[in-house]
Formats: sequence, C-alpha cells, structure tokens
Amino acid sequence: MNGRRAFGVLAFLVWGLTAGMSAQQQESDLSKPKVPLVSVVGCATRTAEGAWMLTNATDGIESKVLFMSAKEIDESKKKALGSNRYTLLGTPEFLTKEELLKHERRTEFTRPEVANATGQLQDGRKLIVKGLLITAPNEKRLNLVAVQQLADTCK
Repeated sequence: MNGRRAFGVLAFLVWGLTAGMSAQQQESDLSKPKVPLVSVVGCATRTAEGAWMLTNATDGIESKVLFMSAKEIDESKKKALGSNRYTLLGTPEFLTKEELLKHERRTEFTRPEVANATGQLQDGRKLIVKGLLITAPNEKRLNLVAVQQLADTCK
C-alpha cells in the first residue's frame, strides 16, 4: 500500500511540475505581442473606393507607447519618405466629425454633439502614424491608434 501511495504522490508531483512549466511558457509567450505597435511616416492617400492608404511610407519602427511625444513628431518632420505602402484600418476617429458620422453605422451610437474625431487624416498630407502592424501576403496593414499631421503637403 505504501508503494501505491508513493507512486501516487510522485505522479502528482510530476504532473504539477509539468503544468507549472506549461503555464510559465504561456506567460513568456504573452510577454511579446504577436502584432507589434509601430510608428511610420508617409503620405495619406484616399483610394477611388474610399479606402485609406499610407503611401511613400518609411519602414515601421517598433514603439512601446501609444502616444507621440513632441520630440518624436519633430524628428519625424525631418524624415525622408520611403517606398512602403500600408492599408490603414480604424480610420474613422482620425477623419473629420462629419466624415466620422457618415461612416457605416456610426450615427446609431454616436450623437453629433459628442462625436470625437481628430481631423488629422487628410488626403495628400504627410503624417506620422502609430498602429498595430498586421502583415498578410503581399500587403501590410496598420490598425491605427494615433495620427498626427506633419505637413500640409506630402514632399
């Protein structure tokens, strides 16, 4: 009977260690996001279909913060444009209030007097954006979290 008890305790300890290692591995997997937050400079471009793109864009630089500091904005104004293209997602909050309210079903849950839109996303402007970088075959997408105009034209 002691042999069975000892085997049971040993089996329980082995199971506990295995479960602990598995949980620890899951925690370390969660420490690095699967979709990085990046900062990109480029030109806002509205397609004929009404979608938004960031063209002539720089490579994304991984960021740890959602907001943009004054220093980051000033440095971005001096950056040369690149050759990347990104499809922009989550754009309505960065359009004008009027455009936000025209978007899909926004008027069902957003009243005009409390609509929150920055107006920073305008066609033909040089921008710095922060967003979650989503890569797909032959396409890069940015799910926007912040947009700031750098210049009235894109040069």
